[in-house]
Amino acid sequence: MKIQTIFFCFFSTILFSQDGYHQSLLDHLSIEYGLDGGSFIFGDSEEAYFNNAYEYGNINVTDEEVENRDFTRSKNVLVNQAGANAWEAGMGINTTQSVSAEDLILITFWAKHNSNNSQVFAFAEESIDFEKQYYFPLEFTPDWTQYFIAFKSTVSFNVGRLQTGFHFASMPQDIDIAGFTGINYKNEYGLEDLPSSFSPFDYEGSEEDAPWRVLAASRIESLRKADLEIIVVDQDGDPIENAEVTIEMQQHDFGFGSALVTCRFPGNNCYDETYVDKVLDLDGRGHGFNECVNENALKWRGWEQEWLGTPEETVGAFEWLSDQGITMRGHNLIWPGSDYLPQDILDNLGDIDYLRNRMHARIDEMITHPTLSTVVRDWDVLNEITTNRTLEQSFNNDPSLENGRKIYNEIYARVKELDPSLEMYINDYVVISDGSAGVVARYKSFLDELKEDDVPFDGIGFQCHIGSVPTSIPKIEQIFNDFYQRYGKRMKVTEYDINPSVDEATQANYMRDLLTLTFSHPGMDAFIMWGFWDGNHWKDNAPMYNLDWSLKPSGEVFIEKVFSDWWTDEITSSDSMGKVVFRPFKGEHLVTVNYNGESASANIYLLDDEAITIQIDGVNSVPVLDSSSFKIFPNPVSSNQIVIDYPRKYSSVDIEIYDSTGLKVDFINEVRSQDKINLELVSGKYQLKIMTHDGFILKSLIVL
Repeated sequence: MKIQTIFFCFFSTILFSQDGYHQSLLDHLSIEYGLDGGSFIFGDSEEAYFNNAYEYGNINVTDEEVENRDFTRSKNVLVNQAGANAWEAGMGINTTQSVSAEDLILITFWAKHNSNNSQVFAFAEESIDFEKQYYFPLEFTPDWTQYFIAFKSTVSFNVGRLQTGFHFASMPQDIDIAGFTGINYKNEYGLEDLPSSFSPFDYEGSEEDAPWRVLAASRIESLRKADLEIIVVDQDGDPIENAEVTIEMQQHDFGFGSALVTCRFPGNNCYDETYVDKVLDLDGRGHGFNECVNENALKWRGWEQEWLGTPEETVGAFEWLSDQGITMRGHNLIWPGSDYLPQDILDNLGDIDYLRNRMHARIDEMITHPTLSTVVRDWDVLNEITTNRTLEQSFNNDPSLENGRKIYNEIYARVKELDPSLEMYINDYVVISDGSAGVVARYKSFLDELKEDDVPFDGIGFQCHIGSVPTSIPKIEQIFNDFYQRYGKRMKVTEYDINPSVDEATQANYMRDLLTLTFSHPGMDAFIMWGFWDGNHWKDNAPMYNLDWSLKPSGEVFIEKVFSDWWTDEITSSDSMGKVVFRPFKGEHLVTVNYNGESASANIYLLDDEAITIQIDGVNSVPVLDSSSFKIFPNPVSSNQIVIDYPRKYSSVDIEIYDSTGLKVDFINEVRSQDKINLELVSGKYQLKIMTHDGFILKSLIVL
């Protein structure tokens, strides 16, 4: 570390006149935050920063001109290789003013990355003993973004003894930094009055009385609930008054889930009983995730190189999870960047025929797989195409294509041909976590091309890896609205997590707010985290559980919202007409009726307003059986053919089919387990009454 003191001890004392950038910054802070006064602690011109800043380590720093910004110059930093420690390469500047203890300091700068990723560590420290005022990791975005760091100095610093800047050696990277400056507001304000990209006060929409909350609650009431009318009658069809009617929610229709590590499940090489128990039971009452995705096992390289076990073990985990009632997504089919393609693809980038054949073989294997094709009905067909462009650039040399991106049209067409009913998604990169106009515009330009070519993609995935600067909730709502109105596709949050530099209280608030906004949006169908436990998380900061399985504040928020605030468990009595009306959240419900020692129950999958009749008298003579051992697949069904699997102790069953109004529309007798049943039903929701020699069960069926 002694080499750094060489740089720290030399800084220019040349004075420069205040320039346009610094004046525009003062105007912005006054108008937007009501901050006036203050003095610049590094000089009040861009020239002062460029003359006085130091850099060291294995980096190349180039001064560049910038147009169409308030700032006019930037420093491009090219980090050639990672060091053992982040501080082995850095850039910083020393103060030209003294700083007193308790002074309020505001550091601000603009930055972006030109490489695929970035990680720098921002610091403010004493220049001799390196005692830190702050030190935390930052991830920049692909477009210019302004950052604010506010802190109260804990000690006094003579001129030149406080230095601030960045450590770069955590990874090879290419970044730009501009407009770096600092203002000392002394004790004129409170710390909460200063803008900060790294505090609970920063992200817009966090206020308890923020206008978006009322609108979101109203949309949840109208979009995520439906009326359920139940008429209780006796054996003769006469209404029963004062029957006790209980509705118990079993599962949401909206998807709430996480990326999962497939080797953690029964029979696989890193099986973890606690991990599995949490997936199935988050609230302590047996309710867990209902829509999940693999993390790495289905990715092209992960599948072929058996990162987390054999393909057979991966498929076994998917099948097991599906049997537990969890909808499974496929991630991802094609990730077209050099870091994510098999080595033989990279070795043959100039051979178009090889690339096409290899790509088609990958698609065919995954989409027609005998098990995956039944349990995975939703694939991220393309992943991060705006920043991963190796395949696109290779196919620029294909004379049969207008340009390299047209290969994506071919990919979707082939998937559609192999499985017309599969839901095909395109998964983004940093549209939400960045939220800047440039990133959003770039993603839309790619989607516009697909739309103009009538490419049959069905949905849009928003990753939502939220960085150290949480994106404003109103801005995310604007992006959701924009994409929904522009493309008319279904949407999902596919990979939510948040940077560990954000404090836990803010993480919990942000979980509450983004979860609420997503659940309230008419175009959204799921909120999926990118891992839920620190023991299996790419940044060791999963939203729900610490390494020791203790629940985090953001995990408490998730459970409270999903299984309490947005959950239906009610009990009431029928009126003189035998009627009860609930307004439950959409999804699967168990309705139980009790009257004079007799009972009846029905499993109902509620998607729209519905009315059903439940008969109570004499029901014990034909008992309702446990429905878990009876399975219908596929369900939902896009054709008119289903299979029913049930215990072998029944040689055959009879089936009555009722539509959503309670009208019986079909009767099929002597159906054996695994028989293919041909139906003639229009799209809609149906109830199947499956009758055996010792009782019956009710199952819902959705026909698309």
